[in-house]
Amino acid sequence: MLPATSCFSPWPAFRAALLSTLLLATDQPAYAQSLDFALPGLGDRPVRLADFRGRWVIVNFWASWCSPCLLEMPELQAFHEARRDRVAVVGVNFEDRPASEVRAFASRLGVTFPIALSGGNPIPGFELKGLPTTFLISPAGKLADTRLGTVNATMLAERLAELEKAGDSAR
Repeated sequence: MLPATSCFSPWPAFRAALLSTLLLATDQPAYAQSLDFALPGLGDRPVRLADFRGRWVIVNFWASWCSPCLLEMPELQAFHEARRDRVAVVGVNFEDRPASEVRAFASRLGVTFPIALSGGNPIPGFELKGLPTTFLISPAGKLADTRLGTVNATMLAERLAELEKAGDSAR
């Protein structure tokens, strides 16, 4: 028997479990959401993330003033050239610059993968804490991984192999 000074009731535990369940139901992690955007591109057509469904997508946020961003561009281009049949690379310029300036800049860097223009505005679902930031999007359109800082072609290939082996492509 419990001492008279203690009070045992299942309600505190029930309330805690209910609160946890409600929080989990309303605070979905980013990978549970389908990500999408439609942004102006460097050509006549917008860049739509949904157009790449069914393939892995590397979405890289960068700016022309960001030295680490510029250092990784040849790596992203090499990855794009080596794996374009299975993986799409999309660069998102995160500055308020005219398309003509970004186009000339990308041309000087030898970039042939699609470049989207954010105008320096955040995009829902893509949390930026700095540049460069790279997001790996599964073929189902879900966020599979995020990397703040530079990436290289080998690192991207290894991470995608890990995710595919873990079965994250459907997530």
